[in-house]
Amino acid sequence: IDAHGNLINKRNAWANRASVYVHLIPPGAADTVHYRLHVPNHTGERITLHAKLNYRKFMWWNTQFSFASLEDPSQPHGSTTPDYDDRKWAFTGDTSSVSGNLKTIPNLPIITVAEDTKNIKVLPRSAPAPQPQVQLAKDDWTRWNDYGIGLFLQGDLKGAQAAFLRVSEADPRNPDGWVNIGRALVQEGDTDGARKVLDKALAINPQLARANFFYARVLREEGKYDEAASHLQAVLAQYPRDRVVRNELGRVLFLQKRYAGAVKEFEATLSIDPEDLQAHYNLMLCYNGLGDDAKANEHKARYLRFKADESAQAITGPYRQAHAEDNNERQPIHEHSSVALGPVLQRKSVAGKVASKIATQDNVRPGGGK
Repeated sequence: IDAHGNLINKRNAWANRASVYVHLIPPGAADTVHYRLHVPNHTGERITLHAKLNYRKFMWWNTQFSFASLEDPSQPHGSTTPDYDDRKWAFTGDTSSVSGNLKTIPNLPIITVAEDTKNIKVLPRSAPAPQPQVQLAKDDWTRWNDYGIGLFLQGDLKGAQAAFLRVSEADPRNPDGWVNIGRALVQEGDTDGARKVLDKALAINPQLARANFFYARVLREEGKYDEAASHLQAVLAQYPRDRVVRNELGRVLFLQKRYAGAVKEFEATLSIDPEDLQAHYNLMLCYNGLGDDAKANEHKARYLRFKADESAQAITGPYRQAHAEDNNERQPIHEHSSVALGPVLQRKSVAGKVASKIATQDNVRPGGGK
């Protein structure tokens, strides 16, 4: 949003001042969505759930704005600066002069990426809760692993560990389950538990980069810096341009007061990403250790330049109060609740059913007579 809490949706990225929330699924990651479904008393013995994951390349508002935006004449004129845009818009502009062959606002398709249907048995309210029964097949490990990754990224470490345990149960020879359990335990600070499961992963595949990386994190916490550096170097032998591993090795060398070696690793990180905050921060510390105040201040200035302005989050307060759904999305772990149809939607639903029934009746009559 901009400085006045307006969405950045008018090709005005320069006015971006704060993020309400950021949801993305980078390569190799996953996301988990939680739904809470209200089951009415008159449901019957079974209900059918139909879930779809839809995709649209551009937001509807952005498409309308790009083709036919005009400042809304029925609204007071809003001011605009490089920091904000308070104008109100109507999408009634002349599209005959827009660039491209299409001279109308396009109706971009919504693509179904994936969908599934499940039937669920409904028990009486007084019935005892059945014990969960999980039947694991070897190929199920990917579903459980993705589910666990989604929970882990939300901060639900216990839930993630439970999901990753299913991975190791489905395929005990797959090191990913053990690695991810170890990752969650490292995040919790349970280095003893993490060491045990990471040992299992390394026994299956001693060269697995992920296992070596998190094992190095355990060793670093235990003060075994030489061993930690050895595992990190094994990872860099496979992925020399991994800046996260470079930063981790640089940090280990810094803790050993091997400042020159640490500088080399952090500079390698900056050759990959010149704006890496962790590298600039640690270079500031390293050059302070080496007594080079000029370079220390140089990286301090860059760190402060690229660092997110935490105070800007205050801008999001009024926006989140006015947009409950976006505020819900901002929470690391949140639910989406089922909503009863309103009167208008219910009337439309009933009308659609009646129309469908009439059409069906018409179709079964000989000759289609009425």
